[in-house]
Amino acid sequence: MDTAENEKLIIAKLDDKIRTCKTKNKIVNTEFLNLYQKQIIQKRLNELKIKNYIFSGGFKEAESKILILFPDKLDEEIIESNLDNIINAIKVKLPNELKGKYKHGDYLSSLMRLGLIRERIGDIIVYEDEAYIIVLKENAEYIKNSLKEFTKFKKSEIEIIKLSEVNSKGPEMQEINIHANSMRLDSIVSEIAKCSRNKAEELIKSEKVSINCKYEYKLSKQVNIGDIIIVRGSGKYIINDVRENPKTKRLSINLKKYI
Repeated sequence: MDTAENEKLIIAKLDDKIRTCKTKNKIVNTEFLNLYQKQIIQKRLNELKIKNYIFSGGFKEAESKILILFPDKLDEEIIESNLDNIINAIKVKLPNELKGKYKHGDYLSSLMRLGLIRERIGDIIVYEDEAYIIVLKENAEYIKNSLKEFTKFKKSEIEIIKLSEVNSKGPEMQEINIHANSMRLDSIVSEIAKCSRNKAEELIKSEKVSINCKYEYKLSKQVNIGDIIIVRGSGKYIINDVRENPKTKRLSINLKKYI
């Protein structure tokens, strides 16, 4: 599916949710959205002048969020105070012998084996001895019971908890500085991946580079402060600051790399 068709599908699903909310006078929500999907939806909501909605990922620092639309009889405060009716959290407490053994990918790979699409699961917050998995309430019981069946979690304590009990944190990041002649995507990717421009072109054209969760194929695409770039094999970065050297005219670009 190309970009235009994908955007049309996202908008069509949103419009259907809006109609349901209005005609049935009920609260409706989407699945978890990435940044690209959220941008498309936000633009459509602005076009339609929709006011009764919130985005929530279950905790303040969440990256993956759902859209919740609500009828006029309700307000944002009521929706936020009743989020546990829509989003749940699953807490996985590891035994002492597994402390520090599991990373984000270990939890995600297990979840993907349950037959659920990625959009049914929100952020996964990982600590040395525990993890918090944000999910839609309708899937919470199934996910909790299924995780208990995996050998790696046999000795773990797994329970569904309230969102207020989530030990949340923002993403861990490391600051990195690179230098480039321009803010062209191929130039930035070349520096991030520490490769030639030809190799950077290959990465971009083979769907190994995304900006704000959307694959980008245009080599000359201008990258901006705040953009999130993922280069497969090299990590995930946010453009934090850009400064030009007045003598050389080269750019000093400050990145924050997700650890």
